[in-house]
Amino acid sequence: MSRARRLWGFWSARPTLSAALIYAVLAVLMVGQGVLPGRTLSGSDTLLSSVPWQASKPADVPGLGTNFELADSADVFQPMLQYTRSQLPTVPLWNPYIMAGRPLLADGQSAVFSPFSLVSYVLPFWKSLAVVAMLKLFLGAFGAYLFGRLLGMRFGGALVTGLVFAFGTFFVVWLAWPLTSVYAWIPWALAACELLVRRPGRLSVAALAAVVGLQFLGGHPESSFHLIFVLAVFFAFRALLDLRRRRLPVRALARPAVAFAVATVAGTALAALVLAPLAEFVLHSADLSRRVNTAAGFWQRRYLGALLLHDYWGRPTQVDIQAFMQTRGWYAGAVTLMLAVSALIVKRTAERIALVLFALFCVCMVVGIQPLFGAVTRLPGFSSAQNERLLIYFLLCIALLAGWGLDDLSSTRLPRLGLRRSIVAASGAIVCVPVVWMLVAGTLDLHELGSGLRVAWGFVHPPQPPRGVDVQRSTSAAIVRDSSLLIWLPLAGAAFALIAARLWAPTRRLGVTPFVALTMLLLAADLFRANMGFNPAIKRSTAVPPATGAIRYLQSQRPNRFIGVSTIQLSQPLPDDLAMRFGLYDARGYDFPVEKRFDDLWRASVAPGVGDFTQPEEFASATPAALRALDLLSVSDLLVGPLQAIATPLHGPGLHVAYKGKDGVVYANSNALPRVFVVDRQRTVAGDKAQLAAVTSPGFDRHGVAVTDHPVPGIPQAAGTATGSSDATAKLRSYDAEKVVIDAIASRPSLVVLTDSFYPGWKATVDGKPAPIERVDYVLRGVSVGPGHHTILMRYQPASWRLGWIVSLVALLALLGALASVWIGTRRRHSKAAA
Repeated sequence: MSRARRLWGFWSARPTLSAALIYAVLAVLMVGQGVLPGRTLSGSDTLLSSVPWQASKPADVPGLGTNFELADSADVFQPMLQYTRSQLPTVPLWNPYIMAGRPLLADGQSAVFSPFSLVSYVLPFWKSLAVVAMLKLFLGAFGAYLFGRLLGMRFGGALVTGLVFAFGTFFVVWLAWPLTSVYAWIPWALAACELLVRRPGRLSVAALAAVVGLQFLGGHPESSFHLIFVLAVFFAFRALLDLRRRRLPVRALARPAVAFAVATVAGTALAALVLAPLAEFVLHSADLSRRVNTAAGFWQRRYLGALLLHDYWGRPTQVDIQAFMQTRGWYAGAVTLMLAVSALIVKRTAERIALVLFALFCVCMVVGIQPLFGAVTRLPGFSSAQNERLLIYFLLCIALLAGWGLDDLSSTRLPRLGLRRSIVAASGAIVCVPVVWMLVAGTLDLHELGSGLRVAWGFVHPPQPPRGVDVQRSTSAAIVRDSSLLIWLPLAGAAFALIAARLWAPTRRLGVTPFVALTMLLLAADLFRANMGFNPAIKRSTAVPPATGAIRYLQSQRPNRFIGVSTIQLSQPLPDDLAMRFGLYDARGYDFPVEKRFDDLWRASVAPGVGDFTQPEEFASATPAALRALDLLSVSDLLVGPLQAIATPLHGPGLHVAYKGKDGVVYANSNALPRVFVVDRQRTVAGDKAQLAAVTSPGFDRHGVAVTDHPVPGIPQAAGTATGSSDATAKLRSYDAEKVVIDAIASRPSLVVLTDSFYPGWKATVDGKPAPIERVDYVLRGVSVGPGHHTILMRYQPASWRLGWIVSLVALLALLGALASVWIGTRRRHSKAAA
């Protein structure tokens, strides 16, 4: 007994260490299965539903994989991470494998320098995915705990805040995306801002700058924009509140305002090595104009019901009635809502009222409530951002209110009787709301309650709806909805009982310690029931799709490009960005932003009509217009599924079957341009639209004439039909990511054309002498040469990268200098005090 008391005394005397341990244990329980032998935390088995692995998919892998909503992580983020890892210690600036080549570091979402990416560089890759997820959960929760403590919460309230923020649905469902690499830093940034308001100085400025820089490295610029906005709002509120409470003159705002500005600018400068290339890329992209001219989106208001019933629309790991779970990730726990309401009933401080107002602002932005939504989305930044993701800040507000609510109810001095009655009544009403909702909506099916109970607490999967049946009206949907209510009722009922036992017990009131402990256990159980399993730990053997016969054939055709073609838009052969994993060159790709001219070419010819709901470069067709554009990009092979090859075989000039197997069919395209070739004529066309029309017209002689936007000196203008000189040749001596060596022979002044994207930062030499790279054929690179044999060297050396890392280095040295001066000053003060 004395040993137990000593142990209790040790941990109770170290609340911060205790909180860290609790969050670490919870993070391991949530996603730690991914580090078990033979397992990995990945949704990569969704790839096995695609060509060329569909025919050999193991029987124990579900139809679309364990969680089809994690497709982006398997298709995009994991291949990028693996590619970056393979290039180290060289920083990968260029990605040659997708979209005819494009910047990699500059895309933002590759997150090359993110601390979370560093974990995957040093640990075994497939094990590192679970470690990264655990680290995100821990940092998000622990940061929110520290922020709560800074705001005056006791241990229990701050612990609730961290648990709700990081283990709530919205954070958990985005774990595999770069968004949470930014979200995990939100409470740390707010905590650093709080310290800066209280004591503006070198240390607080350095702390805020460090967090701002780290979150910019996270890999999701849009989330970083939202964080900086929220940070500015929080600073303004706290600074003005501090001014009022301390009765200081307005001029007293100057020092914290300057400190905040310096910290924000310094933090941005720390991340300049990423932000400078990104800014350059955005300026050369189609995304800027397209997003500005596209109406801001929002999610359906009915999903607000997920605040209460998280599985009402099913879940992707079982029966998914309505995709995607990210759009309905409102759930934060039943007891959380009750505690948040009680916080507003007990005290209406400026901080709590501000949280409610900001939470309502976030709701308006997420579900598009006018006129606020329309007014805000006219502002720069908001006009082009996916503001639905402000949901994470709504949940942070709820978490903070719940933390204060727990503090209020666990105080030795309870609220007065009338307030206690209101809290109990409000908690009871929260329990009943979903029942009333389902009765009014007519979605409560009494006949399926037994099946719903088995799904809810027997943990069995609901039956899959039969093929051809409307899922929304199926028996499966009824069972899922009933189960969601049956999950809610006992958890919400237990939360109500806890609060009633604390506030309204007729005999003996529940004590503080049991109340806090039971509340924490109930909240953890609630959030784990809602969110555990969304990030599955699958077999390692199913996470890495093998190289099939079709893939090996495509590898034999390198460095020529290929595409996958499917009549089913959302099921593309060898999906987005997986070319990086197999060393293939895919003309398609999924990565933002997209170089403007490449985007225009693809939308006009290869994937017309796809629209702005997704990136058209994911998809390809084999129409005559598409083939002309693909010829230009050296697409020598087209991969289709074996069933599609039977049902709708590809037809077109130059197409013939080159490979046929159970895994897929590859059509060779004999009209594709070689990766490098020589032309001795140019056709100068003014204006981007006219150039695009010229290179995609049926009569364009792409083998003998280059379309240029200005006359290239020494190259004759084409007069009628022209063909390249028969004695002119060019071949690739070497082709690396950021270095290309070409051997070319020309009998007259000519252009050597490489069918890679033209983009600023590529430098060329001809026989060791600098030479300009010309933009030819609307999207490609060309270099002018004279008669004779030449060696052409192209290197990617963007000035934006050089500027970025220099600015980052200077900012880092300044930050370290500020910290060193603080340390030296502290040592001197201690020395004087000792003397």
